[in-house]
Amino acid sequence: MRPTPGTGSEPVHVVLLGAGYASIWAYRAVTRRLGRKARVSIVAPELVHAFHGWTGEVLSGELPPEAQLSPISEALPRAKHVHGWARGVDREARTVAVDLVSGGSAELRYDYLVVGIGAVEELDSVPGLREHAFALRAAGRAGRLAAHLDECVDAAGTADSEQRAELLGVVVAGAGLAGIEASVAVAQRLARRTRDAQVTLVGSGADLGGELSPKLRARVREELAANGVRVVRPARVVSVAENGAKLDDGSWLPAATTIAAVGHRAHPLPGLDDLEHDARGGLRTDEYLRLGDRIWAGGDAASIPLPSGETCPIDAAWAIGQGSWIGRNVVRAATGREQKKFTWKSVGVTAGFGAGHAVLDAWGIPFRGRPAWLSRAAFFSFYLPSRRQLGRVLRMVVRQRRNRR
Repeated sequence: MRPTPGTGSEPVHVVLLGAGYASIWAYRAVTRRLGRKARVSIVAPELVHAFHGWTGEVLSGELPPEAQLSPISEALPRAKHVHGWARGVDREARTVAVDLVSGGSAELRYDYLVVGIGAVEELDSVPGLREHAFALRAAGRAGRLAAHLDECVDAAGTADSEQRAELLGVVVAGAGLAGIEASVAVAQRLARRTRDAQVTLVGSGADLGGELSPKLRARVREELAANGVRVVRPARVVSVAENGAKLDDGSWLPAATTIAAVGHRAHPLPGLDDLEHDARGGLRTDEYLRLGDRIWAGGDAASIPLPSGETCPIDAAWAIGQGSWIGRNVVRAATGREQKKFTWKSVGVTAGFGAGHAVLDAWGIPFRGRPAWLSRAAFFSFYLPSRRQLGRVLRMVVRQRRNRR
């Protein structure tokens, strides 16, 4: 019989799947409380963590693309990085099969497992979306989109009127907060170089910013209008081509750039696929964030019940809270203590629209303008996974401002 983890001289082995918010904050909780009594391995194909909070700033040009990217070696300095994809879990043997980026495979034996493999955009939900649209979740995607927009403006300088309309046309499919932020940021980037760009935000919902209070929803509409973003709703993009997008009413939007801000699905993982899932593939946890014996899940990969009976929202702030809670429950399991039910609450919801412009619903209180923007910047700076990266970002900000003088 294997000894109970944490009770002997050998450190417990905690394996983290994915390098997202849940995994990083689980790592912090485990290493702070167990120290050398735990060894941590992280399985991820990327070398960096993509910080989505600054996607808008990268798209608008306020920050360079590398501002989003924190090296995993800095975010989880004491973890062993297994550079590859988790391909299956054997719950009975307590092992994870990994396909390595370098080729070949590996097998990790765990005492405790944290599933934070995230989700991907539903790019197959619309014909042509996968082939022709820009998605923003994966590391480096925002930077590639920003470079593409600059190339379109350059090409438009020598194009005829029809080609120019396509090159300077942008369609954002999906009018959630991510789509709203992206549309404003793209409009601001293009406005610095041309007056002829047209950014169109397409959404199927009855209102914009449904997560926000009514006052802040009105502010969202004002920010979109002030930045020249055309809003088409209720409507859906039904097909995408290289030169535009078709809507469900049959109308055609000429655009060389389509951005997918659509819904997402959790990554399936063999060995866990027999467990209960929600409609988007999220693994249903119990109130302790567990999937079963010695396994927890958080972030976009999970579907988590709240004490209210509702399901936990899917966003970065909640993933951070879940990760910290999971880490502490891993420590409790390793030290023979009872698990704690998940009762953490997010401060609120925020969206940014460029320097000095933001909205924030915090503790049910609406903020807008510079106070909301400063609060948002402070929150993101605090939760950036690497202090070294924060220092680099601050230097980037100073450099950007000097270059604009």
